[in-house]
Order: sequence, then C-alpha cells, then structure tokens
Amino acid sequence: MDFDQDLAGVLAASVKNLDPPVTRIVAESARLGREQQRAQRLRALRVGGASLAVAAVLCAAVVTSQLRDRGAPVPPPPADPASATASPTASPSQSALPADAQLTPDAMVKLLSDRLPAGGTFVKYQQPYTDHDPAEELGAFLRYDDGHGTATFQLTLRKETRPFPAGGRTPGARDTSLRCDSGPQRPSGPPPGPLSCRTRFLADGSWEMVSATDAAVPGLYGYQVAIWRPDGDVLVLSEFAGTINAYGHKEAATRAEPPVPLAQWQDIAESPDWQFHVPRTLVDEGARLASGIPRAPFPES
Repeated sequence: MDFDQDLAGVLAASVKNLDPPVTRIVAESARLGREQQRAQRLRALRVGGASLAVAAVLCAAVVTSQLRDRGAPVPPPPADPASATASPTASPSQSALPADAQLTPDAMVKLLSDRLPAGGTFVKYQQPYTDHDPAEELGAFLRYDDGHGTATFQLTLRKETRPFPAGGRTPGARDTSLRCDSGPQRPSGPPPGPLSCRTRFLADGSWEMVSATDAAVPGLYGYQVAIWRPDGDVLVLSEFAGTINAYGHKEAATRAEPPVPLAQWQDIAESPDWQFHVPRTLVDEGARLASGIPRAPFPES
C-alpha cells in the first residue's frame, strides 16, 4: 500500500516538472491540417476536371452535330426496298459507241435531227450522190419547216483526193476550194449581214471554213461550215434561208435568216460524230426517222 502511494507521488512530481514543446506540437498540427486540406482539394479538382472534360466533349459533339445539320441537307431516310425504282440513265453519245457500220444518208439525217431546235419538221428528203461510192461520198438534201419559213439543209461527207497540207501549212488555192477568196461575194444585205467568211485550224489539226453569204441569190442567206480533216475527210454542212435545189436554181428566199444560228451551226459541224463509220444503232435509228419523211427524186426536173 505504501509502495503504491510512493509510486503515485513520483509520477505526480515528474508530470509537475515536465515542460512539453507546446509550440512545436501546435505548429506541426497546423502543418498536418494544411496538407490534409490540400490533398482534399486536389482530389476534388481531379474529379471536377474530369467531369468538366467529359461535359466539354459532350457539348462539342452536340454543337458540331447542330452545325452540321444547319450547314448540310439532311440525308433522306433509306428507301423502302419494295418501293424503290431504278433511275433512268442518259443514252451514250454516238462517239462513245463502237463504229461498226457504214454511214448512210439516213444516219446523217438522224445526226442533224438530234441537234436541231425542237419544233421543226423535215418536209422533203432527197439523196444526192447515188451514183457515187458511199464510202467516198454521200449526203442529203432536206427541206425543213419550223413555222418561220421553209429552209434547205445540204449535208455532204466526202473523201478529198488531194493530200492535206503538211507541217501546219495554210491550204492554198491549189490545195482546196475551202477558202474565203475562192467564190463570189455580194455586198452586205439585210440581216444577218454583213457577209462574212473566216478560216482557221481546229485543235485536231483540221482546216475549217465558216461563211455567211447571199452569193446565190441576194437576200437568200446561206450559212456554210466546211471542215477538211488531216485524214482526208471533208464535211460540208450548209443551210439556206429559203428553198434551193442541188444545182442552185429554183431559188426563193422565204425568211430573213437560216433556221439555225451560225455559231450553233458551227458547233453541229464540229461534232466528232460525223464519220464514215458509225454505230449500228445510228444507222437503224436513221432508217426509222427517214421512213417518215416525204421523198423526192434527185435531181428534180
């Protein structure tokens, strides 16, 4: 019992004389508290930053989707297979088909018909050059009515026996008659005057002459485009503002101008489809078209 009392007295005296480092304990506690708060804030920032990043991605996706919807047409819903129909396709041009048949006058009429303005009608069809080899020369004479007066078309494709000038030399009078100084020219008349004639080389090396003249009959204008190709083929397309036969008589002016403007007539002549060998489909379509055009003998008496 006395021992216990003595021990208690010793402990009391020890505590009484103890001088604890209160300042250091308080400072260390404050430091530990700040570090714990800093760690908590960092964890909160990491969680918040991740949330903001996710939100930003979602927001950008929504905005991009809305902008795309405003800037581009909305695609149509998928078609019902049961109600879908095939879209029509355009027919290929003649130059895209194999040239497996000989050109015919009827096929030339078809080539011209496909390029004329709508609303006109062929009222007479004649075939010249029937005594010539069609592999060397062929053509067609046509009377045409578009409601503004009867007109005449003359189509000719032939082989030139003289050689095409070499080395880019301009054809001279000894080479060809397709020159602006080779025929009579009358003074300027009514529209579409003034009279004109010009020549040039085309991109493929062909020689072209384009003329507008009333040399046959004053006031009866004719537009002519003649193309001499390096391979020897010569294409001559002529149209007249009236009626004229193969020999240049029985002429009559029926309108002020030919039915097709000169620039368009030039485009028709420059088409690559005017060839001695053409697709079989063109020959067949030409025969069907020509069968409905009134025929006349050539030449007419």
